[in-house]
Amino acid sequence: MDSILKGKVFISTRPLGKSKDIQVLFEKEGADLIEFPMIELTESDEDLLLQGSLNQIMNFTHVIFTSANAFRFFYSLISKQENSDEILNHLKVASIGYKTSEEIKSKGLNIVFDGHAKTGKEFITKLKPFLKDKQANILWPTGDLSPNNLVDTLNTVANITRINIYKNTAPANFNPEVLQKINKGNYDMIVLASPSAINNLVPITSNHLKVACIGQVTAEATLKHNITPLAIAEEPNAIGIVNSIKNYYKKL
Repeated sequence: MDSILKGKVFISTRPLGKSKDIQVLFEKEGADLIEFPMIELTESDEDLLLQGSLNQIMNFTHVIFTSANAFRFFYSLISKQENSDEILNHLKVASIGYKTSEEIKSKGLNIVFDGHAKTGKEFITKLKPFLKDKQANILWPTGDLSPNNLVDTLNTVANITRINIYKNTAPANFNPEVLQKINKGNYDMIVLASPSAINNLVPITSNHLKVACIGQVTAEATLKHNITPLAIAEEPNAIGIVNSIKNYYKKL
């Protein structure tokens, strides 16, 4: 029996080259996935802050990752240091979970606290009692657009230093053929994995958008643009988003 997704066309707004996991799943369902990156991630240019934190990094007890992107940029930066192994063995790692934890484990690092959290708010709620009475000195590498909720909420139980380790910007150039396809409605659904994606997509499109969101935070961002998501993943990963899309079509 053919999949309910067979022959359908989906568009991924993830950064270039970061849609392989979801592409494999769609291909198994007989669907096509087109890449149309709506965000570009680049190293931060806050050299002084980054260098200052690196110089003091052995004074930190923990490092917290709330996204896989933050871990990738942090790991790349630390790997360039002469004492990279010492640093990575010293720091206790806390992760929001899901894709972020998968990335961390893929580098052979242990996670002392895995939040298995679907949102930043849920992660903070779970992490706070874990940190209580630990006198933790935490480094939080993150993107420049991340809200500061983690620092604002956890500063009563730990000392937290935020460093913006990467920048999140809109791409300078777009594929005009894919943009035309979107504006003509010649697709089935656009997959959004972050609020930045929808914030960057709306200004360049002229048609009502049919979207699926990887989580509630992204869904809330789409609603601010008066766009109601057709599907919202229960689990914030590739399997979760594909399953939510399949469930949407099953209900039609």
